[in-house]
Amino acid sequence: MIKNICDVNEILDYTWKSSKDDVDAIYPRIETIVNLKSYIEKYIDDKNKKVIACYDKGVLSGICLYYWITDEKYAQTKVFLITGNYSKIADEFISYIRTEFPSYEFLITCVPFNHKTANQYLKNNNFKCVDSSIVTRICNLKPPKAPRSNSVEKLTKDNFEEYARFHDKFAIPFEMYYTFEKIKKEINIFRIFVFRDADKEIQGSIFIKANKKESEIYGLFINDKYENKGIESILIDEMLNELYNEFGSVKEVIFFIDENSTFELNSALASGFKIQAKYKCYKCIL
Repeated sequence: MIKNICDVNEILDYTWKSSKDDVDAIYPRIETIVNLKSYIEKYIDDKNKKVIACYDKGVLSGICLYYWITDEKYAQTKVFLITGNYSKIADEFISYIRTEFPSYEFLITCVPFNHKTANQYLKNNNFKCVDSSIVTRICNLKPPKAPRSNSVEKLTKDNFEEYARFHDKFAIPFEMYYTFEKIKKEINIFRIFVFRDADKEIQGSIFIKANKKESEIYGLFINDKYENKGIESILIDEMLNELYNEFGSVKEVIFFIDENSTFELNSALASGFKIQAKYKCYKCIL
């Protein structure tokens, strides 16, 4: 039975206990039950978000936090946590969301690598794995160490349009949500840095949704002929320097890195990022 949750206390203890297990671990990894309560309440209070629970024979066996963007026919989970019969509970959750949002693009995010039951269920039910990432982060960003690079430029509204073609050359084939047009709508909260060659052509970029509490890198793009030549590290270091100069000691900087991008991962680790977890993301049309 699916129930729409309006009182966080009905599911708080269950979510806190279940999410601490490495197999079921949710993302973000929330460090205190107080912070978890606040996180869930935001989904209860927002008109474009929802918290639902599944009861199996009267026993709380799963919770799902999700949001949707009506204009884009897009829906995405932020928590998809099941401790009972996985196939049965997942079927109920997905059927409920499909009834609400038929024909929407639907993503189930942050499925742990080692949750074999979840990964197999999604593959067996026509979900496509669109992302397989290693989650890295820096906590309490420190003052800059790396010297400034003259080859890296922070984009402004004046030269933003020039970046469009380069960005979508990577974003569209990778099926990223943040295409150039979507970044453009949120340009006030994104910071974009580009690497230019001797001819002033863009050969690499990094873009981050930035704020004082939590900043997240959404992409690092390098043209093929410039890969593995140190540009990844230059862009990461310059971005961290600028982030500190603007916000000071940011509480957390998060970077999802494709599991096959070894050089990108090594560059991030060299810049101070630490591995936190490994997750997959799946997509279907409801």
